[in-house]
Amino acid sequence: MKHISNLKVWLLSCLVALGFTACDSDNLDTQQYKGGVSLNVYGPQPVMRGGTLRFLGSNLDQVTQVIIPGVEPITEIDVRQAGVPSEILVQVPVDGPEVGYVTLVTANGAEIVTETQLTYEEPIVFEGFSPATVMPGEVITITGDYLNLIHEVIFADEVAVPEAEFVSHSRYQIEVVVPDAAQTGQIILSDGAEDLPNWIYSEAELEVGVPTVTSFIASRFKAGETLNITGTALNLVDYVRFNASAEVPYDVPSATLAEEGEAFFTLNEEGTQITLAQPVEAASDAVELVLRSGLTVTAMTAENFQVVIPSGLAVSPNPVKAGASLTITGTDLDLVTSIAFPTNTEGTTVDGGAFSMESGKLVLAAVPTTAVEGNVLLNMANGMNATVPYALVKPSVTSYSASQVNAGAALVLTGTNLDLVTGVSFGGGSIAAPEEGATATSLTVVLPMDSKSGAVSLALENGTTVEAPSLEVAEAVFCFIATMPEGEVTAGSVCSVEVGNGDKLEKVEVDGTSVQFLVNNGILQFNVPTTAGADSKVKLISSNGEVEYDFAFVPLTKPEIEIWSGSWVCGNWEGNQDLAWGGYDWTTVASGTALNFYYTLDSSATYWQLRVAQGDGWVALTGTPDPYDLTGTTSLSVVLTEEMLDDLQNNGGLVVTGRGFTLTRITLQ
Repeated sequence: MKHISNLKVWLLSCLVALGFTACDSDNLDTQQYKGGVSLNVYGPQPVMRGGTLRFLGSNLDQVTQVIIPGVEPITEIDVRQAGVPSEILVQVPVDGPEVGYVTLVTANGAEIVTETQLTYEEPIVFEGFSPATVMPGEVITITGDYLNLIHEVIFADEVAVPEAEFVSHSRYQIEVVVPDAAQTGQIILSDGAEDLPNWIYSEAELEVGVPTVTSFIASRFKAGETLNITGTALNLVDYVRFNASAEVPYDVPSATLAEEGEAFFTLNEEGTQITLAQPVEAASDAVELVLRSGLTVTAMTAENFQVVIPSGLAVSPNPVKAGASLTITGTDLDLVTSIAFPTNTEGTTVDGGAFSMESGKLVLAAVPTTAVEGNVLLNMANGMNATVPYALVKPSVTSYSASQVNAGAALVLTGTNLDLVTGVSFGGGSIAAPEEGATATSLTVVLPMDSKSGAVSLALENGTTVEAPSLEVAEAVFCFIATMPEGEVTAGSVCSVEVGNGDKLEKVEVDGTSVQFLVNNGILQFNVPTTAGADSKVKLISSNGEVEYDFAFVPLTKPEIEIWSGSWVCGNWEGNQDLAWGGYDWTTVASGTALNFYYTLDSSATYWQLRVAQGDGWVALTGTPDPYDLTGTTSLSVVLTEEMLDDLQNNGGLVVTGRGFTLTRITLQ
């Protein structure tokens, strides 16, 4: 029972009715919570001698003394809540307090005097309890006087036992069973008042015992195997907690707390043995018992609870080829939930993908092509892993199709495992991708124009390289592009590229058309025609040779010109002839222009169609479907050919017809 929170709910509803408002010496304070130090309510009224007196208001944490007539100023003040709102508690002395006004003294010497006089009830005497040390479930005896006025016994952490659950109850004695959730601490006797109950604390603390663990036994600490925990008072355990030091531990509940489908532990009738299957989530760490009181008891230390991981590991074949199957042998491989391989970036791994268990061996379908040599990680559900080293098959070159080759020419490499190669570099120049059709024993590559004599480097998909025998390269003597442009280049703009032998360049052609260019400090700039597109060809013509490159220019977007707008409903093959019979001059439209229609579909129709027709007989334009199916669309674009334009120019212009739509716009682009 949360008595303190009940006070705050009660305060708003009962403040005026109780009349326990406090103020300064002259004026009534009607503002419930305000700046500075102020008192709104105190109680209970009357209070028991030796009981708890509570004050609610603002900034009461600044109060340093509470003066009750007849006794010395009270300076031991329990601040339950500071600021606005705030709450403080003091214990009323058993001897000496007299009826009168209570004064609160703040740190700066200011005084707040209550509006009402404090009065007293005959004291409830709390003599003590026995035994001093108990286990939950045992009975304690509380002795004193006027205990018949007590309606609730509260143990540490506000674990309350109501009067109805007392074993016995009289003026001089209360017997009560210690709750399972009870903890070591003072005992509180409460008169159970709904508003501000009197609380009387014991002088001594009740020592509440906890379960003990005498053995923690399993054949092995392996997921799925049976674990037995024996000890005393294990009936007080709600959870067995694994990974106790982790930020998010893993709890196995008792059978009574487990949700449907959840694993749980069982308890024998004597409460002396817990039995459970070790969860796959359990890692090497301390194991704790979580009690109903919220306390924990260590069942096994991290040093002693060391879970099984796969061991005695080996891989086959070793070395293994990227993309090939890999077999891992060892013990306890059934614990593996995933496999990972190291990558070319330090500290990162790549998922090994699908695997299976075959005759106690773990068989991986394919080693990732991005994996590098190192340790295979065998991951477990508990976050732990085991590792086993492995090596990778590497490509090798045994011969070239020529002992000397020109930059820009094709070369055949012969060797082994060449299907692993993703690129080849000559003498430190640019990397060229193999031509299609490469095999494990042969690949063809076109030498980049910046290739030089020297070592040949084979690039692999995992980011590593393998050196091949040196090759003599006749370097390019004509202008070539060393680095292709980054990002998009739009038709109609200037394109800049890094080139070699720029002094040899005499002409630049884009799609067969000569364009202006400039070479300065190894940078070629040339004009991109407005007609260039995604499949353009750029040719560099030098005095001693030429080379052609593929460029993907971004085509210019033509402006969209509106030639009709409105809201014309085409229900069932009506015709819109606004752009027919002289309604628009179609001789001004060039071949390749897009004719765009915008519309909304009639939701009540079951199908939707549009015919792009000529005025003469409403016949569909040459080469267009008759009709277009508009299902699920809001626009239609038709690229006009010379034949379509002939129809429009010589056969009465454009007629739009069909069914089930409302036309809103027609544009040219």
